[in-house]
Amino acid sequence: ATQIDPSELQELFQETSANVFRINSNVTSLERSLRSLGTSNDTQELQDGLHATQQETNKTITTSTKAIKQLSEVVRGSSRVRQERLQLDRLKNQLSDAIQRYGAVQKKIAEKSKALLPTGQRSTKQQSPRTPFSDLPDDEKIFNGGDGTWQNQSQDQALLSEITEEDLEAIRQREEAIQQIESDMLDVNQIIKDLASMVHEQGDTIDSIEANIETASSNVESANEQLAKASQHQV
Repeated sequence: ATQIDPSELQELFQETSANVFRINSNVTSLERSLRSLGTSNDTQELQDGLHATQQETNKTITTSTKAIKQLSEVVRGSSRVRQERLQLDRLKNQLSDAIQRYGAVQKKIAEKSKALLPTGQRSTKQQSPRTPFSDLPDDEKIFNGGDGTWQNQSQDQALLSEITEEDLEAIRQREEAIQQIESDMLDVNQIIKDLASMVHEQGDTIDSIEANIETASSNVESANEQLAKASQHQV
């Protein structure tokens, strides 16, 4: 088992606890940003903020999971198993809950960002509906050369003229943001999986140690009761 000074151990506990608080604070910030998506506040600055917050949170989660692993190894060989085990279990649960919250808000951000992209495209297309050739008046059919080719080309050009460079840039930025969010989500999901596996592995060992302690404590109490009864009989 890893050896560490008691003061350093508590410092590691405190640092990890502070990181959990930071993760939850970032999640709250992301939830606020989520409500701004698709509104007038949905700017490039908002997108940059989303990206920066997620990057910081990913790093904090990585640091925290490494700390939990180190703490688990220390507690495994500690003489103060019960007290530190309870402290570690509480911290593990808090970190796991924070990561789950983070994963959930990331998923919502990705889903809303995806929904906003096709909605904008559909609204643009709906501004210039095509008139089926069969519904055109006879004089327009003749003017169009007997088919709808000219009409369709004209409407295509009208549709394209409505999509400005700014619109295309906004679509491109949205697609990049979605790709970045999905990339971050994959990283976070892997971290959650690793943490869950580590917690299960370490938890089995620690639970076994605590069970042995409780059994030993019960045996001691039973022995004390028998000694007390023997003393009474002797009197």
